Amino acid sequence: GGLWKTSDEGENWEVLTDQLPVMGVSAIAIHPANPDIIYIGTGDRDANDNYSIGVLKSLDAGYTWELTGLDWEITQNRTIAKLLINPDNPDILFAATTNGVYKTTDAGLTWYNVQAGDIDDMEFKPGDPNTVYAVTQNFYKSTDGGESFTQISGVPGTNRAQIAVTGNNPEYVYFF
Repeated sequence: GGLWKTSDEGENWEVLTDQLPVMGVSAIAIHPANPDIIYIGTGDRDANDNYSIGVLKSLDAGYTWELTGLDWEITQNRTIAKLLINPDNPDILFAATTNGVYKTTDAGLTWYNVQAGDIDDMEFKPGDPNTVYAVTQNFYKSTDGGESFTQISGVPGTNRAQIAVTGNNPEYVYFF
């Protein structure tokens, strides 16, 4: 469990989160211009046997961690499936959680819920970070930078959904 780091292409690994009160990490996002800034979404999203304390942030490449404004108690039984950093404005992040989509515009200091639901995955439309896709038992789309989402359709029967996009054809969203 936790977050591990390699500096030699996988030959050796160093754990960076053993001091945290939870071992599960299901989401990692690295600042696009400063790799020392890392966000992790805690909790074990896959097995749900380790719940979240929220999103943590490191300013020193993962050696120390601080809670962001999205902080929970383990007893709330929540997890985080995905973290997205806006490529045009890295102070804007999204967290796809079992309690909805949360957004921050101040690098994690404060967060607010923009979509309810048990969200499995999120992606930006390639080349257009004002368009955000989210999926759970339904497929959602935002065209206002993630301030609001509209349900576009349901998805084929599933307990877990993943989506992918490609810059080669940004009009497509792939579903698994």
